[in-house]
Amino acid sequence: MSVILLTLHLLWAQAPTPAPSAAAPATKAAPAAAAAPTPGATAPGDASKAPAAPVRPPIQIDNRTAIAIAWLYLASDPIGGGEGLLVNSIVWLKAVGLLCLLAWVLSWIYVGIKERVVGRGEWFDYLGIVALALTPATVMVQVLQAMNRFTPPSIGPMSMISVMWLTSILLYAVWIEFALWRATRRLGHRTDRVVLVGVHLALALGLAVGAWLQVKGYLIAIFLMLGAFMPLDTELTWREGLSVGTRFALTYMGYVVLLRVVLQCIGEVFNDRFRRLYAIARLSVYEATRRMWAPWVVTTVFLLVLAFTHWFLQPPRAAEMGRLYVSTLTLLCSALLTLMVTILTPLSLPTDIQQQTIYTVVSKPVRRLELIWGRMIGYMALVTVLLVAFGGISLAYLWRTVGLTQRDTIARAEAAEKAGRIAEARLLREQAEQLYTRMTAREPIKGSLSFLDSRGVPHAMGIDVGQDVSTREPRSHIEGATPSAAIWSFGRVPDPFTPPGRQPRILDRIIPVDRFLTAGTLEDDLDHLYQLEGQVAEAQQAKQQPNLPASESSRLDQAIARNQQELERVRSNYEARKRQADDLDAKLAAAREAGNPPEIESLLKEYNRLHSKPIDIQMTFNVYRTTKGKVGEPVYAELTAINPRTSARFEHDIFAIREYYTNKATLPASVLAGSNGSLRIEVRCLSPTQYLGMAESDLFLLPAQGNFGFNYMKGLFGIWLQALVLTAIGVFAGTFLSWPVALLTTIFFFVAGQLAFSFLVDLTRQAIMGGGPFESLIRLLTHDNQMSDLAPTASVILAKTLDSLVMPIMSMLVFVVPNFNTLDVTNLVADGFAVSWRTLGMNTMLALGYAIPFSIAGYYILKKREVAA
Repeated sequence: MSVILLTLHLLWAQAPTPAPSAAAPATKAAPAAAAAPTPGATAPGDASKAPAAPVRPPIQIDNRTAIAIAWLYLASDPIGGGEGLLVNSIVWLKAVGLLCLLAWVLSWIYVGIKERVVGRGEWFDYLGIVALALTPATVMVQVLQAMNRFTPPSIGPMSMISVMWLTSILLYAVWIEFALWRATRRLGHRTDRVVLVGVHLALALGLAVGAWLQVKGYLIAIFLMLGAFMPLDTELTWREGLSVGTRFALTYMGYVVLLRVVLQCIGEVFNDRFRRLYAIARLSVYEATRRMWAPWVVTTVFLLVLAFTHWFLQPPRAAEMGRLYVSTLTLLCSALLTLMVTILTPLSLPTDIQQQTIYTVVSKPVRRLELIWGRMIGYMALVTVLLVAFGGISLAYLWRTVGLTQRDTIARAEAAEKAGRIAEARLLREQAEQLYTRMTAREPIKGSLSFLDSRGVPHAMGIDVGQDVSTREPRSHIEGATPSAAIWSFGRVPDPFTPPGRQPRILDRIIPVDRFLTAGTLEDDLDHLYQLEGQVAEAQQAKQQPNLPASESSRLDQAIARNQQELERVRSNYEARKRQADDLDAKLAAAREAGNPPEIESLLKEYNRLHSKPIDIQMTFNVYRTTKGKVGEPVYAELTAINPRTSARFEHDIFAIREYYTNKATLPASVLAGSNGSLRIEVRCLSPTQYLGMAESDLFLLPAQGNFGFNYMKGLFGIWLQALVLTAIGVFAGTFLSWPVALLTTIFFFVAGQLAFSFLVDLTRQAIMGGGPFESLIRLLTHDNQMSDLAPTASVILAKTLDSLVMPIMSMLVFVVPNFNTLDVTNLVADGFAVSWRTLGMNTMLALGYAIPFSIAGYYILKKREVAA
């Protein structure tokens, strides 16, 4: 999917070529950039002025080249990414490669300084000192310029700041170059020198690719993918090619070092033995159960809390009971297991090293990687057993509490119906239905939400009524009794949040029609009929193109004849089923009029066999009530579904909005016939002076519902992934830290990734008011608010300089902290939505993307550490 989106970016960068003359034939490939005359060029026929500057010829990019450039960008740019398992795997490889490159360079510099090979006061060491002094000076000049305290002069065609940065980078590069060559030549092996040569070849390759893109004219496509907004006729020079080439070179150098690490780890993995891994894992389980009593303590606490949960959990509404109980039980499982792992894992290795019990292990033929992975396997086996036990107990508890409440509510509804209390019975049945809805595994199909205001003008957002708006999913409102509407679009639709002036990004919101239209039904035949008619019309239109080759024309004739023959067959089947359905409708009406229940039931079975099931729509809207409304009066809305391809239209009956409940509606399956997965659903508020609020996920189509118990265990798998990452971090910290520091390090990672990850990201992006940490410290000490500008004193300038030095480093280090919130999918289970296998697969890749590097880093640290006498 990401490659398709990148290709669309490239196709957007294509501008039409000038109209060809009669003597010049038109080309098939669309140009990538239009030829633009140089400013000041002479108009045609004006001989009094200078001749026109030469016009750059248009760049030709066919689809194959566009896809190749898209893949090149995806595999080469450090920040290039998108959606999809393959794309995210490539992004993970790039990130790990860059991390390996950084660790490899720093490790060799550290070893060189430690062994007195580097930093002995030679001439290139002074270059490094000058670069270290020039870096904060450059940042301070930038800060002074930003605060209008200093205007740096230009040095030739470049600014003073650019010259200072380039000088610093050049000095750093020279010092690192000499340090790496000297350290690897004197302290490294042959493989290390081969890696160093490979890194330099990767650097040359990246620069060559950047130069090639600039020469071929493809560089504008790369900048558009990077998010730059520039005219299509922008002339890019060698400087831009060097910039892109440097970015690509960093990625290629990371690949080289990553390959070295992978080859070394593959050899280590092949030498590992299952018996040794099993022995270490079993030893870890014995330590946890016998010495620390961790699983018994966790199980006891879980059962004690569960025994008295129903005393304290009182849902505000009967329909919220399932969500409240599910979220509480999953939170209890997550808290207990993550707490157990956080305490156990960082204590294991440091305690063994301190008590010298590890000597009996490392003195035997046990590899260092087996020590790391064996302990991780043991702890995760313990977590797995506990999680399965907690999941089974929780499901039994939910079926006993929520299920019993649901059955009791249905029994009370039936009793109310027998007593003639129809309104009470209806309310009780709605409560039972809401309980059932939350205790399922719904598989929603969501569309893209956009709005029309009261004048019918389209907008990406509706009315802001002043309530809290979620940044993850914005919520807007529409005004009642006006033309304003909320529109959910399905199919391939443009992103409504595309900035003005940019080509909209295409969203994939296609409806899987085959999940709604049952094969062999009347609606399925109608859909097949529309598809064949479209294929015939498309082939006939393609045949009318000029200069069509004879072979292509013959192929189109065969396709038209074949599709027309199939079209006649499908049309005859559809007409036969249509007559059968009409006769069945007449018989059903007569049976209902005669009051014959057995015949009605038989005819309904035949009717359901001929027709596809109605399309279920579920909605969870909120209402913003103004003082002009009447207390207790419901807010009404209407729903209209439109097939944009066949213009089929269905208007649902007016319905009352029930807040905090799932509003349900149905559409006839025929509205999807011929849609090719496209649909438009419009919702309008009919109550005057009232506002109806919604987010994109508040309305969805429901093709199926899964089993809640299985979905609950899938939700607990997210907790298992969190424990896996925490286990890797704890074992990694224990390889080089004492147990108190290792424990604090593991706790820090968990708190930062679970509670403060979004804050850390905003902090590194400088999206928090008040500046960076040093500027915020000054505001705290001087009692200045976050909005006002600080006076440009020496302390403020120093603080902003330090922030500018620290924030780039923090922006890279923040992503070393795992985002545990992403791995947690228990909210989906509590809301009654199915956890898709795609989500589980992506979360598993994310967890392994953290667990494997942490375990490999622990292996290298333990390998270099002397743990035996």
